[in-house]
Amino acid sequence: MKLRNVLLMLIGVAGMGVSLSFLLGVGYGTDTSSFMNSSVAMRTGLSLGIVMVSMNAVQLVAELVWGRHYIGLGTLVNMTAIGFISDFCTYLSSLYIPQYLFHAQPYRTLIFIPSLVFFLLSAALYMNSDTGLAPFDAIPMIVSGKVPLPFFAVRMAWDFLAIAIGLIAGGRLTIGTIIMAFTVGPAVSWIGKLMRGMAV
Repeated sequence: MKLRNVLLMLIGVAGMGVSLSFLLGVGYGTDTSSFMNSSVAMRTGLSLGIVMVSMNAVQLVAELVWGRHYIGLGTLVNMTAIGFISDFCTYLSSLYIPQYLFHAQPYRTLIFIPSLVFFLLSAALYMNSDTGLAPFDAIPMIVSGKVPLPFFAVRMAWDFLAIAIGLIAGGRLTIGTIIMAFTVGPAVSWIGKLMRGMAV
């Protein structure tokens, strides 16, 4: 495992955790996995970090059975870090950032848009770092290798399943989650092509 790949993975995971805290703060929506996990967290009263570790642990069973080659350092870091990074950043922002910025316009939108873009770029860096994938990200990879459909189509279907689970848990669907359901797959594919081109 190359140091460059590990650094890309760490940057991606940290970026997702930080941007997720801002996306949750403005309330316009998150990535579909976080929507599902945050909905479960609200229903159960547990922290997002604990729920993300628990949900990923359940999904890890499928990765161990059908996609063991997707497991690596990035798997463990993603599973254990993103939720707790988000929790910590949310705590810090409650202390040092005026909270009206997350609720009043135009500040709310000005926080949402760059946070959304930063999350997508961070997710693409992490998923293309070749250091292992978290179960939520590995499962559509596994499925796309077994069915005659492109990855982005399988990823979008998986994302909408996560949305359905989040809604059942009592979550409220918002525009940001819908945008991410349509853009995570294409963003990962696009960044991956750029990274492979730079490596040549």
